[in-house]
Formats: sequence, structure tokens, C-alpha cells
Amino acid sequence: MKRIKCACLVKKENNKLLLVRVRDNQHWYLPGGKIEQGEIASEALKREIREELNIKLIPKSIQYLYTVTGPAYNEKALVDLVCFSADWEGEIQPKAEISEVDWIECKETNLLAPAVLELIKSWD
Repeated sequence: MKRIKCACLVKKENNKLLLVRVRDNQHWYLPGGKIEQGEIASEALKREIREELNIKLIPKSIQYLYTVTGPAYNEKALVDLVCFSADWEGEIQPKAEISEVDWIECKETNLLAPAVLELIKSWD
């Protein structure tokens, strides 16, 4: 089965996750995106977050957390979410394909993309 590797930002506060929604999609995803060939995961994270949210991650604050594998949404593939925590400079402004950014309750499972559900299950 095809595998997709993505670098993602995990920011959780008060049992809510910072998540993004892409254009007309109903599901919420972790901010981040695909790691390009030859690219280091943390560099992909910085690039994707700048492209999608118009913020700059503070390099010294970027910390690898874990990798979670789950089903890709709308694709016959597995997605490896290489998850990081980080602080940033600037105010979040959705850009590129991102239509919305919000803090979503972890219990709102019907709103979450399959791989995000796998992440939440791994916390239990």
C-alpha cells in the first residue's frame, strides 16, 4: 500500500487541538503537509506552516514528538504523521489551500480526519 509522509504541528490546549480545514473539505487536519524527497521533516514542517498559516516557527522550539500512522483521507494509502511541537512568531492567517483554522475539541470525532483520530487514540 502507498505511504505518504507528512510533517505536522501538534498544538493542544484545554483538550482542543489546533486544526485546519482545506477548501470544501468537511474534515479537520493537523497543520502541515507532505515531506518532499530529500527534505528533512523539521524543514518540511517550517515550510508547510509558513505556506499554510503565514507564521514562522521558532527553530529552537521545534521538538519531535512521535510518528503516528493512519489511513489517508480520500486516498488508498497510509499516512505517516511525523508530529512536532513548536512555538511561532506572527498571527495565524490561513493561506494557500487552507480555508479555516480553529481550536477543535478532541471529542468531536465526526469532524476529524482519520489520521487525526489515530493520533488521539494513541493518547489514551
